Amino acid sequence: MYNQPNYEPFSLVSRRRIIQAATGSLAALVLSPSLALAESLRVEEHRTKLTVTHNNKDLTFMHPAYGPGTYADVKSAIEQDKLKGPTMAETVSLVYSAFDSSTNRYSTEIKEIMAKELLWAFTGTLYVPNKGAYIQDDPEIKNGMPFMEESGLIKKLEARDSSVRFVRFGYQVGEMSPLQLAKNPYVIAFAGEEGAEKLAEVSDKYKYKSFLWSFESVDEITTRVSALDFDLGRRLSVDSGLHGDYRNGRAFGVFEKTQK
Repeated sequence: MYNQPNYEPFSLVSRRRIIQAATGSLAALVLSPSLALAESLRVEEHRTKLTVTHNNKDLTFMHPAYGPGTYADVKSAIEQDKLKGPTMAETVSLVYSAFDSSTNRYSTEIKEIMAKELLWAFTGTLYVPNKGAYIQDDPEIKNGMPFMEESGLIKKLEARDSSVRFVRFGYQVGEMSPLQLAKNPYVIAFAGEEGAEKLAEVSDKYKYKSFLWSFESVDEITTRVSALDFDLGRRLSVDSGLHGDYRNGRAFGVFEKTQK
């Protein structure tokens, strides 16, 4: 009967023999940092990619969602995995695609999150008395909330930075029809023209009118975070008047093309 030879990998055997010849023992074996790193186990767990159409391009989210947690905690968890927190416009494209693929289990999961929790979107709003709303994608976070200063936002607007928009007070808030939602100046600035239209189509699938949680005016400078959810499971809620300390929010990290 053929007996399989008892052997060890060449690189490890060779290393042992060299050390034994020089020292008579393996006890003196100390690997250099680079060699130790090469020998370590490197694990990459498989995650599901969810790709949607956003502004006529592919946009990829990573599944599962992060959370539940606060606005800042979920954003931090996403970034620790070298992903990007989705803006409101990007989140809208994900939700819209979920309704366009109603039999998909991932689509069902996205809807369940919105029905039971919040779907965070990392677009902040700075409301300024007697002026209006400054809207910024992916703002810096301090103390659990977006850190937004009017002077810096004005400079970005003057530089035509597309991540910042401004809308004067006078837009409609509260309950509105799908058409009113699609044409609302704040919603367009908040989610983009395409996003406003997609929100209107999602809203139209529910019996009750959608609801925009925002401010008609403020008495002092006010910063708020954003999310999407289904209010009592019966209507679409577009939230831009939230504090970031709610612990029942989730979000899907965005996989950027520069990553491998």
